[in-house]
Amino acid sequence: MKKEEPIEKIDFDEYADVYDKVMEEDLKFFGEENTYFAEYKVKIVQDLIKVNPDKILEYGCGIGRNIKFFKTYFPSSDIEGCDISQKSIDLAKKENPNINFYLINDEFINSNLNKYNLIFISCVFHHISPELRNDVIKNINKLLKPKGSLFIFEHNPYNPVTLKIVKDCIWDKDAILLKPKETKKLIRTGNLNEVNFNYTLFFPSQLKKLRFLEKYLKGIPLGGQYFIQAEKV
Repeated sequence: MKKEEPIEKIDFDEYADVYDKVMEEDLKFFGEENTYFAEYKVKIVQDLIKVNPDKILEYGCGIGRNIKFFKTYFPSSDIEGCDISQKSIDLAKKENPNINFYLINDEFINSNLNKYNLIFISCVFHHISPELRNDVIKNINKLLKPKGSLFIFEHNPYNPVTLKIVKDCIWDKDAILLKPKETKKLIRTGNLNEVNFNYTLFFPSQLKKLRFLEKYLKGIPLGGQYFIQAEKV
């Protein structure tokens, strides 16, 4: 039997400067600027969150594409971001000078225990090696306040368009997509309770007039992504 080659992990410092440009190219099929997808997810969070959160963290914030929309939709919240890529954080700071950004490490985790009412994670876990995911979700639990909310967005591995986009993306070569049942298991491992689970992103811009139907399709595994809303026990 041929031995499988180890998957080369992505160094996101290498791609920080070209992130937006590559995203625009990869998402041409949907016919939207990549900011559409960032705002789309933040609006979902705003629609589902019951109490305005005092403190919000984007875990795996990259260059801060989602942060500006959190500032728009949660103007009274204290918003922060963290990432493993220092170069990405530096770029995020330039675009969002009034926001605190942190490098993810043990010091960050231990200095911010039970701090955040809301943690948002978008398309991060598929870059984390499966053997490390349980440790990451447990650390995220440590950052959440009791009864705090967690939103995890991930690519839907059942959607052929999503698979094509991931295959063609230069920084997704280390991606190991999570089936919904795997993400749900992660939630339980992190001692979190599932509140909502929905599929999202069903229609490209050519069919944007049909997007009002998405709320009726949320249980059908055809959307480009899915998300889980959970709460700390």
